[in-house]
Amino acid sequence: MTTGVDGDVLYGAVTETANNDETDSVSAAVYDTAGNYLCYYGSYPGGCELGSAGTYTVVVALAYSSGDMAYTLSVQSQRTPSGCRTLGDGFFSFSSAGHAGELARGAAGDCYTFDQPVGSVLQMFAPGASDSGDVRGQILDADYQPVCPVQDAYACTLSTPGPYHLMVFELYSNPVTYTLRMARISHSTGCGAVGTGTLDSGNAVGCHQLHASSAGGVVVRIHNDQSIWWRLYDEAGQEICDKYASLRACQLPAAGDYTIVTSNQDWEPVTYQIAVASLTGSAGCTTTASLRWDQAAELLHQTSPVQTNCQEFSGAAGQRVVVYAAPTRYNDVYPMVVNGAGEVLCAGYSEETGCLLPDDGTYRVVSYLEQWDAESADETYKVQIRSLSTPQGCPVVQPGGFNEPPAGAYAPVRCRTLRIPGPGSYQIRAFDDENYRMGASVFDSTGHRLCDDSANCAFPAAGDYTLVLSAQVTSRVIDNDFSYVVSLLPPRPSGCPPLAQELYRGVFTDPGQVLCVQLPQSTGQRVVELVPAGTGYPLTKVYDSTGQYLCDSSYELWQTSCLLTGTAPYVAVVSQQEGVAPGPVAARFLRVDGPPSCPVFDGSALTTGGDDFSVCRAVPADAHAARETFTWKRTAGTGGAYLSIFDANGVRRCGPTGTFPERTVTCVLPAGALTVVLNASEAGATFDLTRQS
Repeated sequence: MTTGVDGDVLYGAVTETANNDETDSVSAAVYDTAGNYLCYYGSYPGGCELGSAGTYTVVVALAYSSGDMAYTLSVQSQRTPSGCRTLGDGFFSFSSAGHAGELARGAAGDCYTFDQPVGSVLQMFAPGASDSGDVRGQILDADYQPVCPVQDAYACTLSTPGPYHLMVFELYSNPVTYTLRMARISHSTGCGAVGTGTLDSGNAVGCHQLHASSAGGVVVRIHNDQSIWWRLYDEAGQEICDKYASLRACQLPAAGDYTIVTSNQDWEPVTYQIAVASLTGSAGCTTTASLRWDQAAELLHQTSPVQTNCQEFSGAAGQRVVVYAAPTRYNDVYPMVVNGAGEVLCAGYSEETGCLLPDDGTYRVVSYLEQWDAESADETYKVQIRSLSTPQGCPVVQPGGFNEPPAGAYAPVRCRTLRIPGPGSYQIRAFDDENYRMGASVFDSTGHRLCDDSANCAFPAAGDYTLVLSAQVTSRVIDNDFSYVVSLLPPRPSGCPPLAQELYRGVFTDPGQVLCVQLPQSTGQRVVELVPAGTGYPLTKVYDSTGQYLCDSSYELWQTSCLLTGTAPYVAVVSQQEGVAPGPVAARFLRVDGPPSCPVFDGSALTTGGDDFSVCRAVPADAHAARETFTWKRTAGTGGAYLSIFDANGVRRCGPTGTFPERTVTCVLPAGALTVVLNASEAGATFDLTRQS
């Protein structure tokens, strides 16, 4: 082989066409005029770097034997190629179908050359090869240095000057037909306007031309996304944003022409709709005259899969505004707050609720529904734009008292104004009409969130504060057709009537009501709470006289026992379980470490019912084994019972068991005297209770 230029690269491949020995293979070695080995070719096309211009020798040989083998040897010069096709400017239009090529078995490759301005950005396409062929190539600049590989769909910048050279080959030297396509993104041509598009399967690429009359934000909408990836470029081919990095809005740096490149990430062809909405103008926007909380949510319609809605409102510097948006049937709503320059505000995560407005002026809430299906025609969703700073339209609630209905009466409107008389902590809870607790947050007059309702809320000073239901859940609209009550109580119980005996009876009259009672026990004693079996279990907490929490029914009062420490008297604060309708409640606060004494366990029948829904029996220290079996069986009446056993110190050692009309349990018993308690329902019943070691 003779080359007339220095530093040439010879692309070559040697391919078997007939092989009598399948264990052997053929290769070709390249030598210079002095007989020095330079490189070799195999069945995969490769390049061999030569030295000075001159004649080189290629020796084709079998690798392992001297048998017969037919082969094809193909060689192509990089610097002085034969049959190189020039790609004109029209080839780089997005509307161009590209160039159809064909490679024979064992071909070293097809040569192409073209020129484009340095800095041009090209959209590369995966070569469409027949029979699952793997067609590849490499674009070289004027100095034959690599610039861009040809293999997949991506954006490539011609960063060094041309003219450019490209050798396209099939990776395994197989025969193949292919389509070579490259489209210029910078100063693009052949792109349609926004509207509709069609993409073939498997990384197919399309484009749309966009002209912006001014700088500012835009929203790019594609029907249901449809597994379509998009990128937006300026005229120079610089990427401005993409599908996800834009946070659903792109900020255009200047007026001018832009190109949107779409690509199909699915295996099926897709036809899609695409629209671009400007965020810089108010055309088509409705006006929200007020950010009051007591007005109904606005109902917005969407009649196109790529429609975008806009609501204008006036805001002030330092004002904190929150937007709630939710569909009327299953869907996703995406709202954003935009300033007069078309910039999206508060798009990232924040510990605060809502958006802090930077200036006085007109703002817009731009929103749309994400999903659209075959049944969609006129979809609707609701939007609430509300001010957290000095809010208006919230019903006023002042602190209430224990044993009284909730201070905030049953009423609509998502917020409440909490009128706090002075600094201190308060317990704040919201309940619906079925007595289910609603999540809520509390804000000061600037819209800063003070607390959520999971614990007591500390108020720094007297004044008006704002409670908002589900304040952090901006995807939920709570409109004025929903009502609820608000309980606003001081953390330290007061006004609790003293309990003369161990049995307490009270009545819940309203959802969210909190009752309290002063216990008869003294410091150092241990108590448990017993409620009629089969009834709803109230939620009970015990405090000392200073308001210090001691125990509750989630553990000590029902599972072990509660030691009364701190300062007497002690109070029990009783709330209903969620979802339980208001009604009477009964609870016995039984001392289990001493008097009142219980009759000695003698195996006689136990009668329960009414106020005597629980009965106890004493077992002397010398009258029980270390392990005993207890059996109870209802012999008359209705209802079941559960068993508990306490040691001499008042600590529960066995139970509480489940509630049954008949049951046998085995308990490991400590040394010392024991108290056995059988707790039944308020319905009259008789039980036999026996024990066996």
